[in-house]
Amino acid sequence: MDQIKAIIKDGQICAANDPRKASLDYPTPYWTKTDVTSGQPLTLRLIGTAPHVPSKFYTFASKPGFNSATDKLKWSDLVQLGQEEIFEVAKTNWQTPPRLPGASGYFETVRTIPNGLSGNGLIVGIWVRDDPNGEFFISCSDVNFTGGGVPEKLHNIGTFINGDMSTLKPGDSVHYRIFGNDGAKKELVDIIHKISAANLPPVQWGKEIADQVNPSIAKIGELEGSIVTYNVQNPLSNSTYATQQGYSQAMSIIAGEGPGPVNPAPPIARITGPTALKSGETFTFSGTTSTGSNGPLLYQWAVPGMTGAQNGATISGKAYQVPEVTTFEARLIVRDQQNGKTDPAKLSFTVEPASGDTDYPQWKPNGGYNSGSQVSNYGVKYRCKQGSAGAWCGQNENEPGKPGSTFWQRAWDVVP
Repeated sequence: MDQIKAIIKDGQICAANDPRKASLDYPTPYWTKTDVTSGQPLTLRLIGTAPHVPSKFYTFASKPGFNSATDKLKWSDLVQLGQEEIFEVAKTNWQTPPRLPGASGYFETVRTIPNGLSGNGLIVGIWVRDDPNGEFFISCSDVNFTGGGVPEKLHNIGTFINGDMSTLKPGDSVHYRIFGNDGAKKELVDIIHKISAANLPPVQWGKEIADQVNPSIAKIGELEGSIVTYNVQNPLSNSTYATQQGYSQAMSIIAGEGPGPVNPAPPIARITGPTALKSGETFTFSGTTSTGSNGPLLYQWAVPGMTGAQNGATISGKAYQVPEVTTFEARLIVRDQQNGKTDPAKLSFTVEPASGDTDYPQWKPNGGYNSGSQVSNYGVKYRCKQGSAGAWCGQNENEPGKPGSTFWQRAWDVVP
């Protein structure tokens, strides 16, 4: 495990350092979750089209305080559940047919979930083949830790419906948001709810909005013990109870367009920005050339490497470190706040390895490397070992830093 931890970086565990799978490391409250009971045994089944034997399996759970909705996973966030499991024979006595096409066998292991876990978390499995290449596979499963341990602590972040909402009228919209506790105050909940004569009373629209809030982020109502129940009869008595300390909320009115009709035309999304970047280079993409027919637009971005808020007219970030020229996409969805229509846009851009130190050129297959050779790969510098081990540096299967393999370590040393 120490070798694997040295290869796979914090914040890139679920994607196993692979920039093409970087979205697997992205914290969000919207991953599908399975309820797991704290303090109780959990059965994990590994289904494969080619179950490798012999092999080893390590199981981890995220520690208290980690929140998969807002935090990128680090090795220090994990606790190992029991000792490694040795797999020698794959099972084939299916009781429930697998959904995976071509599955030929499975393994099972049972691990007890620690007490005291609650809310959003992860179960991480690391499956290691017993072969010379040291190939391994990482899985991350989003879970909701419930019961059996310390009750989930809720944090009152204020009254749900504030006094400013008394001027609400048909044609307006209620804009309700919950922000994370990170420096960027990322929006975890962003709801725009249209108001008509039919749902104008707070008893109606308040419940309609509360029902849209993900309970893994916040629960809305009145707290009694550890249970939050929404008060339908008196909606102004409800409060918002966040599952994490430091969350905040905002509720405001988006004014309607008045007596004139809303233009039904959809908006048009446009992206401007760089089409070629180097690893580690900062970037800015803009959606300000997007157009709509009914006032200001709402923006939602998805760009690999972006940092900060995702809902501005522009976003910034830093290009991923890549070992070779890689194509990514910047994606934008704009929404007309009045007619509710949306339009997507995307812009492809390439990222090439940084030129870096000329003493450490990019590793290439069949490079003729031997003792003392210096290269860079996957954003890390390496030096070929001295002595007989140096002969292995010229073999392509010993590519330094190769994801999923530790075999290269017999030939190369990492240069700090």
